Amino acid sequence: MNYLLNLRTAVMVNRVIIGLFFLCSGIANYLNFSVNNGFYQTVTTLKLQIIGPGIPPGWEGVGPLPLLLAVPYAWLLPLAEIVLGALFALNYWVRWTGLLLILMTFSIILAFGIIPAGSLFPNGAESFNKNIMFMTLIWICIAYDAYEQKMSRRRTQAMADYNVTAAGEDM
Repeated sequence: MNYLLNLRTAVMVNRVIIGLFFLCSGIANYLNFSVNNGFYQTVTTLKLQIIGPGIPPGWEGVGPLPLLLAVPYAWLLPLAEIVLGALFALNYWVRWTGLLLILMTFSIILAFGIIPAGSLFPNGAESFNKNIMFMTLIWICIAYDAYEQKMSRRRTQAMADYNVTAAGEDM
């Protein structure tokens, strides 16, 4: 039971689930890339909502992105989701992959709005964007990874200091 209440385990499970989510999202985006109303068409034709549809009334967003930006974004975003999601889940470069995942998620928030319609509540009521929760969970993983590295350095330094002190007392 203590293992389930361990902070390290909770953060590890959170990190793996978030990484797998992005990995599956990237695969799904490539699988639905060129179908009608698929990922490519959405990226190249969607207006940036920023706030969200209908808020304020009459707001229709900005854009779409110029094709010079939209086409590379459409091709590279799913690849980035796959690679960064796998690295994050496997605990490689958590700080940097996490920061890139936060930036990528922020770009998705800008595209669909902070308050998209029907994103969280089952009745389709407008709510905040659930991607904000992904960003905060990724941030928690990054902060915990930084804390773990800091504690590891302190343990190493304490061991080195202890060995120097013990060697001096032996003489």
